[in-house]
Amino acid sequence: MKNANKDYYKRVYGKVNASDELKERLMDMKNMENRNRKNKRMAWKAAVAAAAVVVALPTGIFAATKYWGIGDFMSEYGKTLSPEANELIETDIEQVKKDEEAEQMPVGFTVRESLCDRGSVSIIVEARAKERGKYLLVGPDSEEIDPVSDLGIKKDKRTIGQYAKDKGLEIINVNSGFDHQGGFFPDSASIEYKQVDDDVLNLCIKAQREKDQKDLHVILKNTIQTPWIRATEDDPIVSTNSFELTDKSSSDLMEYKAKKAMKIKGTSAKVTKITVEKTEVGNYINVYYTNPDADKEDGLTFRMKNSKDSEEWNFKEGFTEKLEDGTYRCRLDYESGKLPKTCVLEAFDCMEKNVFGQFKVSLSR
Repeated sequence: MKNANKDYYKRVYGKVNASDELKERLMDMKNMENRNRKNKRMAWKAAVAAAAVVVALPTGIFAATKYWGIGDFMSEYGKTLSPEANELIETDIEQVKKDEEAEQMPVGFTVRESLCDRGSVSIIVEARAKERGKYLLVGPDSEEIDPVSDLGIKKDKRTIGQYAKDKGLEIINVNSGFDHQGGFFPDSASIEYKQVDDDVLNLCIKAQREKDQKDLHVILKNTIQTPWIRATEDDPIVSTNSFELTDKSSSDLMEYKAKKAMKIKGTSAKVTKITVEKTEVGNYINVYYTNPDADKEDGLTFRMKNSKDSEEWNFKEGFTEKLEDGTYRCRLDYESGKLPKTCVLEAFDCMEKNVFGQFKVSLSR
């Protein structure tokens, strides 16, 4: 997948007619592929370009204490948290806030929720202007020339810049992400955001968690930028929130096995193992495979289906990486639910052009 063409990038990064779920999946599968654990990297803005959902609600619709929670963000994609997962959400989070440039930080950041299990982490951060009625808070990828409808303000043909000027507001781009000085520092993450009011923005930060990530101390690096900062290429203004993630989840480890060798027709690839870890939050599938001609066979990926002709399971996110021994792992995160005893693993082209093959697999403990 590393030799993607221009059409691929247009689909991933551009404002295309593909569904939000497809764009999110392509973004995850592309940005998180070939990750080296010794070479950690972040891709906040890139993830936002494909995955962010921005909806501005009418002013005053929420009380001051209301915010968009993890479940609210999931529901935007037609996904739900199980009752058991909802019980694992932390809302009373003891955190240390630090403004590195306090006198220049007109926005305060508060961690409202966190959810951590064996395979993923979700965090809700509220960005709120310290002085009301003065600022327009927008996401990290928003620009003045973008239509104000991107903020969820319908039937308005103004740009974000015109909207802010007419209301006498100063535009501030806000962002938040894991700082490398924290114990928990994932290889990559995605961010979504919702505008609650002109000067209140809720951010949902999501990342995968690997089994070897035992340290759950998080430092979030919050940044703000204004048009004049971008114009002069100065560094953004920074603050931090530090806190501990809590993993109260349980897990069940299993495998899916096929009766015959899983050689993918038309390619040099062969699936060697399928593992699954089930928690209250999700079902995490790892498809291990060899692919000697990977550079030529661009775009190979996988999905799980109940049967040959059924739809894919309720997909959340995923990535593909090359392991140190030269083999590959495709990780697929699915919504939690009962795992079928038998199902189908389908190999396909991530650009949805080809289905290479299907394999009937059975659950084994």
